[in-house]
Amino acid sequence: MNTSEREVIITRTVKASRALVFHAWTDPVHLERWYGPNGFVTKTISMDFRVGGLWKFTMTGPDGTVFPNVVVYKEITPVERIAHDHGEREDNVMFEATITFIENDGGTLITMRSLFLTKEARDLVVEKYGAIDGGHQTLARLDAYLNQ
Repeated sequence: MNTSEREVIITRTVKASRALVFHAWTDPVHLERWYGPNGFVTKTISMDFRVGGLWKFTMTGPDGTVFPNVVVYKEITPVERIAHDHGEREDNVMFEATITFIENDGGTLITMRSLFLTKEARDLVVEKYGAIDGGHQTLARLDAYLNQ
């Protein structure tokens, strides 16, 4: 089944070990320092990093708008892969995310794949919320955070 019309895939190689990148992605103290597009502030409400666990957080935009978020972890393979549902099934922008970490020449290739329920939901997030640019900005912020 071809899912490309429902996907957003963003990649970046960061200059850090896979173990460090994975840790920055799984510890709320670190996540709050880089997660989200430029100008956004992430605040963790609670995090239970295990299969079936939840990460509840808010992202506050530059204009002060607060966006509540919830993640339910579906798969965790330490230092290699995280898969989760993001949002509620009733929410028209809910998606499944898979983040992979592959060590390569002095860095780590991160691939974020978001699979939306429909093409329309994917298009809404891309067009209305700038998901592709926001994803690239998020990974750039992670790279900068890890190399400060």
